[in-house]
Amino acid sequence: MVALLVGMAALAGGCSSGSKANSGTAGCMAACSRCPSELCADCAATATRFRDDFESVVYACVQQASDASCDTIWTNCITQGEGQITPRPADTTYRDACLTKKSDCDAMGMSFADDDCLLTPILEESLVAQAMQCLSQPCSSIQACFNPLFN
Repeated sequence: MVALLVGMAALAGGCSSGSKANSGTAGCMAACSRCPSELCADCAATATRFRDDFESVVYACVQQASDASCDTIWTNCITQGEGQITPRPADTTYRDACLTKKSDCDAMGMSFADDDCLLTPILEESLVAQAMQCLSQPCSSIQACFNPLFN
């Protein structure tokens, strides 16, 4: 799921902000009825992964979007959602620790994507805590630990 977001982060959009009513499973389903996406495969699971304030912006944006292609709409709205959330202290702590671990793993020839260090501001805080625990594992095991969290 989040892998989709990584690929979409290159474009910017112009949708308006959302509200709490646009978050969670209902917000996902409403946005998906307007414009299908990979995120629509399981709205209940999607709702447990992403922060409400991120979801509300994204789903409201999708529902209000022009007649552009669905890929373009989701790309623009996700980029807008990412830009409107404030990283929490846990996100900053995780990012710094993750980038340090990535550097150590790179030096040993066992790298993982730096996106795995940068996307936590859109995730529920419980997933950030789980990702932090992955960093205590050997470099050869980190990607396997990250996969259920970020993909």
